[in-house]
Amino acid sequence: MSLNNPTRQVAYDNPSALTRQAAQLAPATAGSGNASGKFYAWAALTLYGVSLAVTTAGTSTYTVGGTATSPAAQVSAIIIQNTNTTGTAVSFGTTTIGPFTAGGTSTSTAVGGTSGGIAGGWQGPYALNTVGGTNTTQTVGTATYTAGYPGNAGAGFGGIQLNGGDQIYFVNGTDATAVLVPTIQYSLQGVTGNILS
Repeated sequence: MSLNNPTRQVAYDNPSALTRQAAQLAPATAGSGNASGKFYAWAALTLYGVSLAVTTAGTSTYTVGGTATSPAAQVSAIIIQNTNTTGTAVSFGTTTIGPFTAGGTSTSTAVGGTSGGIAGGWQGPYALNTVGGTNTTQTVGTATYTAGYPGNAGAGFGGIQLNGGDQIYFVNGTDATAVLVPTIQYSLQGVTGNILS
C-alpha cells in the first residue's frame, strides 16, 4: 500500500450530505406517556424535523398560535445521547423537545399538512432545532445551539447532530385516544479526512 493514499471528504454540497432521508417510527399506543418506536442513528447524522400522521384522532383541545385547536393531540421528542467527552465510558443524557401539536380539521393547520387532528390527517414538519424568535439557545446533549448566522447551528441551518448510537423517540402527551405516527427527517453529516482507497 502506498503512503500516497488520497484523502477524500464529503463536501457540504455533496448530494450524500444534502439529501434528506426519512424514517417512520412505530406509533405509540393510545394513552398518556406511551412511547413510539426508537430510531438509532447508524452514523453521524443531522436530524431536522418530524411530521405526524394521525391514525386515530385525539379528543383534546390545545391552543396553537392563540387559537383553540380541536381535535388535537401532542407528542414530545426524547433524544438520548452519549454525553461522555473523554471516550472512557458511556454516559447517557436525555433531552426533551416539544410538545408538538397535531390538531385541527381544515387545510389551514398551524404548521403545514392537511387536517392535522383527524384520522388520516398529516401535520408538519416541525423543526427539532427550536432556536429562533425569543428562544436564542437550545442545549441537546453536550451541544448548545445558538441563533445567528448560517453555519452556526442556528434556526433552520443545522438541525441537531446525532452520533452513531444516539436515539430518538416520541412520547404521547395527555390525550387518551390519539395515535400519531412520527416520521423524522435527517441527512448524513459531512465526513472529513477518511482514507477511502
